[in-house]
Amino acid sequence: MKRTILSAVMLASFVGMASAQTVNGIKLSDLKEEYLEVSVFEKTFSKKQFVFLEYGQNVREDFDAGVIKDEKGKPLPFNSLIEFVNHMKKYDYEVSEVYTVRDGDSRVKKFFVLKLKL
Repeated sequence: MKRTILSAVMLASFVGMASAQTVNGIKLSDLKEEYLEVSVFEKTFSKKQFVFLEYGQNVREDFDAGVIKDEKGKPLPFNSLIEFVNHMKKYDYEVSEVYTVRDGDSRVKKFFVLKLKL
């Protein structure tokens, strides 16, 4: 009985956390855009990666509008971009395209295009 209650509490807290993840104030669970462009960035002195997600919102004027945030409004860290792709599978998104861009510092940036399964 104790295990059942503990499992239910853990599941409820996980579901609550997942629904509170947002981009530009919109819950990830509420996104229904057919295509999303995803890129990753790292903060200085951090090994965690953060995801920048574009679904058509105005990110040119407000970079912060594309950063995925947790329930406290802080950027949500991921161990890798693949962890994020697996996370988005819960919301019926799958990888549609992958491409890279080389910037002036010879660094390569990876981008994923996710497509909503119809």
